[in-house]
Amino acid sequence: MLMENNTLTIVLITILSVGTLSTLVYLVSAVRNLKDRVQTLASEMVDFHTEYDNHQVQIERLFDNREKEMDIRTDRIYRKMDKIKDDIHTKLPTQIRKTIEHIEFARPLDNTFTK
Repeated sequence: MLMENNTLTIVLITILSVGTLSTLVYLVSAVRNLKDRVQTLASEMVDFHTEYDNHQVQIERLFDNREKEMDIRTDRIYRKMDKIKDDIHTKLPTQIRKTIEHIEFARPLDNTFTK
């Protein structure tokens, strides 16, 4: 009976050892898979942040370019307006004088109004 108990104990210890080792191998494999997945996710997050930052830089450049274009166009418009104002202040009085001179010194086509 002692021999049977020893044999039974050895068999039980062997079964428990194999079960424990199988569980440990499974847990180590699961931890490695999780570690690899975490590293992959971390790498994907870094890639996402890099892409997002690049997108923000592109958008800022686009806005800066648009703002510069608008400033240039606005400056052109203001220069044209200033030129028109100068023309109005300098040329318009001259044109008005010339027109008035033509009207004052013009001869009527018929003499009905000269009586």
